[in-house]
Parts: sequence; structure tokens; C-alpha cells
Amino acid sequence: MSGVKKLIITEDRNVFFLLNEKIKCKTLDRIMPKITHIGGPYFTILSCLLLILVGKNSVKVSALEALTTLTSSHIFVQILKRLCTRPRPYMVLPEANTFKYLLRDYSFPSGHATASFSLAVSFSFFFPGLAVFLITLAVLVSISRIYMGLHYPSDVLIGSTMGIVFSYITHIYGLMLPIL
Repeated sequence: MSGVKKLIITEDRNVFFLLNEKIKCKTLDRIMPKITHIGGPYFTILSCLLLILVGKNSVKVSALEALTTLTSSHIFVQILKRLCTRPRPYMVLPEANTFKYLLRDYSFPSGHATASFSLAVSFSFFFPGLAVFLITLAVLVSISRIYMGLHYPSDVLIGSTMGIVFSYITHIYGLMLPIL
């Protein structure tokens, strides 16, 4: 079993350096910090609340479902962060490229990846014509987290998976929180 774990850790670091170091350029240095905020709490929560307040019919229902998915998935994210206590890559790998957005909490799983996929999949159920755009945006948010040295690929892979799974559970079982 330790051989498999060692292989996973090695490949995780290899992909990390591919996305954090090998593709590094001035253009991405300007774009990635902006993209990463799309998965942050201000954007995700406020966009849901705004759509709940001003939206009608399917827009309002989709925003309620997205906010429910966001809330439930992030409870699980916070539990896992405290259980796993994985340090962020820039704390362990001195050669990692970083930006001014250094965080001190734990790396696993990525909350931004979870949030961006929670919203992308939730809204895609209601607006399938936007699915490719929304999922592409969620993938870019996830990649930005690695590019900025804040997460390993496995952090964003698990975070993305959690966002997708929680979206399906919320949508299929209609588990909307009694917010309104």
C-alpha cells in the first residue's frame, strides 16, 4: 500500500509543478488571480443571494439549490480540512510559485474547486445551454488554485468531485434548505 501512496504523492507533485511552474507566464500571472476569485466565498455566496432576491421562477429555484449545495458541501470541506490537516504546497515545496494570496489554513480539499463545481453543476441542471461555459469556468478556477501554489491537484480533484456529488444529491433529492 505504501508504494501506491508514494506513487500518488509523486504524481501529485509532478502535476503540481507542471501547472505551477512549467506553464508560468506573465499573462497567466495576471489572469489566474482574477479567475480564482470566482470560486471564493464573496462571489459564490453573493451571486446566489442576488439571484434568489431578484430572480424569478427557475432562476430563483436554481439559486436556492446552488446555495444549498454550496452550504452542505462546505460543511463537509471544513470537516475534511480539520481531519486531514494537509499543509498547502507552498508551505512544503520552497520552489513553488506563489502570489500575494497566501493562506494559513489547510489545503485538502480545495474549497474553491468545491464551490465552483457546486455552482456550475447546480446551475447546469436548470440551464443546460450554459453547462459547457459553467463547467469550463469551474475547471479554470480549479487550475488557478494549483497555478497560484495554494493546492495540489488531488486537492482540487477531490474538491471538484465533492461539488459535483453534492450538486447531484441536492438536485435529485430536492434537499433545499428552508432559507426562504
